[in-house]
Formats: sequence, C-alpha cells, structure tokens
Amino acid sequence: MALFFDWFTQNLNEAFSELLNPKKRVSILYLLSAVVFAITWYVGKYGRQGLKPSVQWLSPSVWWHASSRQDYALWLINKFFFSLLAPKLLSQAAIATWIYYQGLSGVISFPSIVLATHWVIALFTLSFFLLDDFSRFLIHWLMHRSPLLWAFHQVHHSATTMTPFTVFRTHPIEGLLFSLRSAISQGIVIGLFAATFPQQISLFTVYGVLVSTYFFNLLGANLRHSTLPISYGKSIESVFISPAQHQLHHSLNPIHFDCNFGVTLAVWDRLFGTLRYGDDHQEIQFGVAGKIRNAKLVGLYCLPFQIAWRIFIRKLKTTLNSLYNTLTTSK
Repeated sequence: MALFFDWFTQNLNEAFSELLNPKKRVSILYLLSAVVFAITWYVGKYGRQGLKPSVQWLSPSVWWHASSRQDYALWLINKFFFSLLAPKLLSQAAIATWIYYQGLSGVISFPSIVLATHWVIALFTLSFFLLDDFSRFLIHWLMHRSPLLWAFHQVHHSATTMTPFTVFRTHPIEGLLFSLRSAISQGIVIGLFAATFPQQISLFTVYGVLVSTYFFNLLGANLRHSTLPISYGKSIESVFISPAQHQLHHSLNPIHFDCNFGVTLAVWDRLFGTLRYGDDHQEIQFGVAGKIRNAKLVGLYCLPFQIAWRIFIRKLKTTLNSLYNTLTTSK
C-alpha cells in the first residue's frame, strides 16, 4: 500500500509539475503567453471591443465547463496510465541508437558528407521539424479516415468547449499511437544524423527544446484549442495552421468535416486537398454526434472499445461471407 501511495503521489506531482515545465504545452509560461497573444491580437485589430472575446474565454463558464472538467480528468488519468506503460514503450532513443549502430556496423550505408557544424545543426533542426510535423498530420488524417481509429479519436472531438487542456483529451489508444509516431519519426532523424555526422551530432546531447517548437508554443499555439477564432488571413494560412483553422476542424457542422489536419504547417493539407481557411468572425459549435457527445468519464474510455469491437465484427463477417461466396462459386 505504501508503494502504491508513493507511486500515486509521484505521478500526481509530475503531472502538476508540467505547469512549470517549458517543454510542456500547458506550462504557465505558454498559458499566459496565449492570453497576452489573444488580447494583443484582438485589441490591435478591433480596439477596445477586442477585449470582450478574450474576457469571455477566460470566464469560469469555459474553464469550469463540464467538458473542460473532463479534459482535466483525462489528463490526470492518462498520466497514471502511461506511467505504467512507459517502461514497455518503444523509445526514440532506442530507435535512434539502433539506426546509429546499424550504420557503424555497415548494415545500413550512410553517405560521407562534410558540412560546417552550423549547417549540420540547421539541417538537423529542419529535418526534425518537417518529419515530426508531417507524421503528426499523417496519423491525424488516418484517424479520421479509418472507422476503427476514429472510434478512439472521437474522444478528442467530443469536447463541446475548448481550453489548452483539450489537447490532453485523448483516449489511451490514441496516446499510444502518437507516442509510437513520435518515437519512430524523431528516432529516425536523430539516428540518421548521428551516423552521418558522428563528430558533429552527439546521440545523447541532441535533445532540448527546439527553437521552432518553443516559439510555436509561445506565440499562441494553445489558442488552437480555445473559443477564440484567430485567423491569420489566407496568405499565411496557406503555410501555417491558425487557431481558427483548427477550430473548424473541431466543428460539429458536417460542412467542416475532415479539414485542417495539420499541426504547424498547412502545406500537408494543401497537398491532401483538406485545407480550409478560417475567419475571425466564424461561429462554431464544437463536438461530435452520437453517444460519445454526452458520455461521462467512464464512457469516454469504454465506448470507443465497444464501437471498435462492432466495427471489427462487422468487417470479419463481411470478409468471411466474401470468402464463403468465392469458395461456393468456384465449386
């Protein structure tokens, strides 16, 4: 019992310590910067009238809404869940190390390239950012395209109001997929660069908060999950995803379905034909239809498994019927 209490207390402390960790999206630094960014944006654009939407978003009716309270609960429960799985998950360090030593042993051939260290660092940062951003887009796109994956991803879309903590409103299955994505994409880049530029990139010192990620979080990234529709205008939204664009992605209106899957770059949405521009004055009702919309906390965890199981059985029956028809026809 003492061991359980120590484990519980440690994880609870780690969860709340994220509020002070600049590597985490919900650190107080980024939460405050989001508020400052929003007020500056609206006041700069609309004068004193711009204060009204910012104040409305900061009200208890949003931050203590039933949907927001579920966000907080999911954040904490998932934290405990992943602390149990963490030792068993494939890590980016393991993937990077494997690629690195495959190169050293000659199993994988790496070109001999000589570049100035500052160019290597710049190329690494760009490659890391692009592959990470594209892999996020791709997994997100697949979660909307696959009924089986959507069964779990719809938990995130069930939020009926949004705060920065909505980013943690995920089912553990989705969390596992994104952890695997992160480990693979980031591990590949680290391993390749460590093997290609062994004297310039250290496998164990390559980490830290990337400048691009830091500024992305500092300049209002948390407003993506908010009720503040900040649009950058079409020219910028063709390159970078704005808060207003991501809010369209969360819309309950069918005309907004399956758009704006990108995290930072809008380029991937342009390539896949899923880009849609936002508007400062758009009025959106968030959420999804079906049982999951009004589900309690237990339902958010259990309903996706029930839905996924029904999809699996239906597909299995269809496959078996098809196989049976093929066999009987061939006779």
